[in-house]
Amino acid sequence: MSAHAVTPRVESRLAPTTAVAAVLAVATAGWIVLAARVAGMDTGPGGDPGTLGWFAVSWAVMTAAMMLPATAPAVARVVRARSAAAWASAAGLFVLAYGAVWMVAGLGGYAVVTAVRGAHVGVLDWSSAGRYVAAAAVLAAAVYQLTAAKRRWLARCTTARLPASSNGAAGAVRAGLDHGGCCVACCGTLMVALYAVGMMSLAWMAVITVLIVGERVLPRPAWTTGAVAAVLAVLGVAVAAWPTALPGLTIPPSAHPAMMRMAAAVPGTLGTRVTPPVPSRLTGDPQLGRT
Repeated sequence: MSAHAVTPRVESRLAPTTAVAAVLAVATAGWIVLAARVAGMDTGPGGDPGTLGWFAVSWAVMTAAMMLPATAPAVARVVRARSAAAWASAAGLFVLAYGAVWMVAGLGGYAVVTAVRGAHVGVLDWSSAGRYVAAAAVLAAAVYQLTAAKRRWLARCTTARLPASSNGAAGAVRAGLDHGGCCVACCGTLMVALYAVGMMSLAWMAVITVLIVGERVLPRPAWTTGAVAAVLAVLGVAVAAWPTALPGLTIPPSAHPAMMRMAAAVPGTLGTRVTPPVPSRLTGDPQLGRT
């Protein structure tokens, strides 16, 4: 048998492993970029998402870091259904289409958050009922974990096979869009929970990522989703009842109005000791406002 007859089959067998390794490498790079991008910017629950451009770039990096590890099995399925000559382009198109769905979801969330913040609803301040709103968001995510809808979308994310019509570039894009939609429906509430405890916190990003990946790759999905629900329930109760005792939770500056008034009375202190480095709505520069 000639080498030309053997090589394509060998490449085809190695393609899923290679594709998964590439996806995990991109996710790792995403974490590195994310760590540099949000350093010192954790303002706690309900933080300012910044300008649209700054948020869009951060959301894209966050999606790569948090969601690609859970998507690796789906990428392997896409690659396995392709010829040796087409698997790389198929994997790339699948991931881009998948990321586009998450980008649309993220921009929708951005619109809602900025609208609520622009309305200056005082009840959302941490010093008012903000912590209970955050706790309710986390508890709602816990409840969703136990619903039939969650089980149905998770099953589609983890067990669905590509249809025969998914061949070619257009098929890879369709498969990516379909998987992205399943993923948003399955994990969207977990991303809402992340915003509720601190979207700019690397620690909470890591926690939510572990929960997402765990329910995708561990056996017995019913047990796993139940365990995730239990973790979220405990977290939600802790946010409402003992927020200062919860490791990794940054209490928003609005919870300390007296401290902010004292800092404002001393020239040169507001913006360095009390005001956290949030993205400017004018420039998107997280350093703007520091003295």
